[in-house]
Amino acid sequence: MPSTKLIRPLAIGAVLAVLVFLSDQQGLLEVLELKSFDLRFQLRGPLPPQTPIVLVSIDQDSFDELGFPWPWPRSLHGELIRKLAASQARILAFDVLFPEPSPDPLEDEDLAEAIAAAGNVVLAAEYTDVQSAFGPKTTMNLPIPLLRDHALGFGPVNLLPDPDGVVRSAHLALQFQGRTYPSFACQIYRAAVGQVNLPAEGIPLTPYLINFRGPARSYPVVPYYRLLNDEIDPAIFREKIVLVGAFAPSLHELHPTPFGASHRTPGVEVQANFVETLLANNPLTPLPRWGHAAVFLLLCTITIWSALHLRPPRAFGVVFALASLYTIGTLYLFAHYQLWVPLVPVLLGVTLSYGGITLDNYIREQKERMRVRAMFSKYVSPDVMEEILENREGLALGGKRRHITVLFSDIRGFTSISQDLQPEQVVAFLGDYLAQVARIVFKHGGTLDKFIGDAVMVIFGAPKSYGDDALRAVKTGLDMIELIKATGPKWSHTIGRPLQVGVGINSGEAVVGSIGAEIRSDFTAIGHTVNLASRLEGLTKELGVPMLLSEDTAAEVGDSIPLKPVRRIQVIGHDTPLIVYTPAHLVDDQVEGAADLSEVYVQQHK
Repeated sequence: MPSTKLIRPLAIGAVLAVLVFLSDQQGLLEVLELKSFDLRFQLRGPLPPQTPIVLVSIDQDSFDELGFPWPWPRSLHGELIRKLAASQARILAFDVLFPEPSPDPLEDEDLAEAIAAAGNVVLAAEYTDVQSAFGPKTTMNLPIPLLRDHALGFGPVNLLPDPDGVVRSAHLALQFQGRTYPSFACQIYRAAVGQVNLPAEGIPLTPYLINFRGPARSYPVVPYYRLLNDEIDPAIFREKIVLVGAFAPSLHELHPTPFGASHRTPGVEVQANFVETLLANNPLTPLPRWGHAAVFLLLCTITIWSALHLRPPRAFGVVFALASLYTIGTLYLFAHYQLWVPLVPVLLGVTLSYGGITLDNYIREQKERMRVRAMFSKYVSPDVMEEILENREGLALGGKRRHITVLFSDIRGFTSISQDLQPEQVVAFLGDYLAQVARIVFKHGGTLDKFIGDAVMVIFGAPKSYGDDALRAVKTGLDMIELIKATGPKWSHTIGRPLQVGVGINSGEAVVGSIGAEIRSDFTAIGHTVNLASRLEGLTKELGVPMLLSEDTAAEVGDSIPLKPVRRIQVIGHDTPLIVYTPAHLVDDQVEGAADLSEVYVQQHK
């Protein structure tokens, strides 16, 4: 593609890619990318937990069996803690809020005693941000002092739902009134590795992606009531991290996760996945912004280059392979290296830049087809027209050198004939004659270059060559002569004299193509080959034969049609004398000079 024609599609591809990148930077593609993030989890599939975690569920069965309304008596929780402590659980984590004293102080004292006796209990807190008439009101709802003073630790259980409502991340710590509070899961992790008493100021405050092991109930779950009723073997909890939390839908602690928005996961199990991610040290890491920008630029550059420089099928193959390999690569990096490489922005950038260039090429292609069809529809047959549209090589402005055969025909004396007729009669005659000539040309696969009054110029071999173009030209000339013989009487009655036609044919190299300027051009042939064919047509009257062929055309026709040499002639504008031929059946032995090839006849008239 010429460099001047690259500017528009290049600009289209680049602008579309930039728009996609800017849209991504503005967060407009965030939800789509998050859905692709979820899809990666689902394609990876569930993984068996590596951390010994057991969940104790506050479920509907426990409500039914225990018969208490929510919130349950805190002495009930104290009894549960004593049973878990007796089973030698490693850590006891309660995803249950105790922000206010119980109406019965003895309940609080009983729970505090159980927490103190166990010595390994982590309690939940909650950070709230409520809008009011006076602006946002933020609160850190901590366990009451009596409980938190005896707990191993406490932390906010807040999760971070994304714009689509799916929970994919949480905070390691939150700040409130100048103090850093490690999160509930972070406190469990710190207790498990013996760091619960370390300062919290160094904990990052940025969101932390949770590497979910699977959908709901990926961890062992024991109903609350069965543990209280001693229906569970205590050995199941030995040296395990035990998380207690709500499973009952009525407590509104169910959240959509990447493994499915319809099959929601209890918040306490989300916390278990968070703890697992921290203890297994396999967090999900987003690709840095500069890395994303570099990948986006590289793939869009390859796409735009392919769309500009490769043929459509190969360009599509390259872009499709590029998108497929990139998609597979992102899935592989996610599943094996926990690396989140943006998928949607890159695929959208590649698709839109390629699609924009392809659409622009298609529109320009259709315009070009319309231009070519308008240029050739009157000059070639419909079947040749379709082949030209499929292969327009050589139709570009300026043309290219090709081997062709050129035919000129002219009605002898038509200028004087037309002087004796009314203009309407001339037009009617030419319309009838040229229409039949066009049908003859189309029948033999020629291209009507132009009509000049009654004269006709026909090209064979361009824009489509059949390999026997010279023979087709001769057959076309013979049919034109037969046309005059067959329809001459009808026209002679109108014109008042008999009609004769002269045909000159020459073969050779010429420049063929769209000749002219951008605003106006025509398909034609230019060169000495064309001029000689025109001179031969003029010689037919001087030599008394209806058709003359040059030596080159005669050589290409060969034995396909019997030819007879007419004379050796010196053509005007042609330095070297040449022998001209005519089909043998068109002349007889009485044609003057037909047998004398040594004497040179000099053309008298152009």
